[in-house]
Amino acid sequence: MAQSTLETEGKIKNKILPFIKGGLAFLLVTLSLFHVFFDNKSDKVPLNNKKYDEAIANRDNTRVKYLEDLKNRRTSIDEYYTLAKKLNKKSKKEINEINAELGQINKEYSFRGRSSFHFWIFVFGLVTALFFFSCKSLHDDFSRGSTYKFHFVSFTGILVSMFWFIHLVFLTQKDFAQNKYIIVLLACAILCSAFTYFLVKYYTYKDDIIYKQLSFLERLRVIHYPRVVLKAKYAEKVGLIAKDDLDEDIDNFQEDLKDVIKGV
Repeated sequence: MAQSTLETEGKIKNKILPFIKGGLAFLLVTLSLFHVFFDNKSDKVPLNNKKYDEAIANRDNTRVKYLEDLKNRRTSIDEYYTLAKKLNKKSKKEINEINAELGQINKEYSFRGRSSFHFWIFVFGLVTALFFFSCKSLHDDFSRGSTYKFHFVSFTGILVSMFWFIHLVFLTQKDFAQNKYIIVLLACAILCSAFTYFLVKYYTYKDDIIYKQLSFLERLRVIHYPRVVLKAKYAEKVGLIAKDDLDEDIDNFQEDLKDVIKGV
């Protein structure tokens, strides 16, 4: 009963695992498209823009009124000068307050030093896609036995990806202009890229070993086993082997082989 349960769980795992891997790969490649689900600016920005437009319109209309009063001699030149000066001062203060409010809105809506999560996830998704395909390219290079020239191209893609991963997660756009951060970023990216390189190399060779073993089992089942059975049947026919012993050995071998390749 316990063995049957374990076999059932193993079958379920073998069926679910490929879907998980495929879903994860799809997510990594298409992550940059997810930015469409987020706004690139706060919904408070249009209200701030409206407030700014109203302030400018009010200033211009008031200035026109002052000019009309001056033209119609309802105010003197000195009075106009005083009113215009006060208007400019008041308008400048009001516009500065509106701009400060906009700056605060943008600051609150920013993410990891970028203008918005919308922009951040777009760039992060592009970097993730580059990292995925660079790792896949490196895996294929190892599988085909390519030279280090091809490895270098794939490794460079991983290095660039790691550079931007670290920059997007830990630093802001302002930090990019500082040389000390560039050096630290490069050092960290090289270390992470080297780790990824050897990790992909290890699992590529491991997969290659498993593939060769499975290939051998398939050849054993399709080619070698029928040949051995044919010769054994001939030996049975001429009386060199007892039929019951041969049938029992064949059944045992088939059951053992089924257990080995089950779920593969």
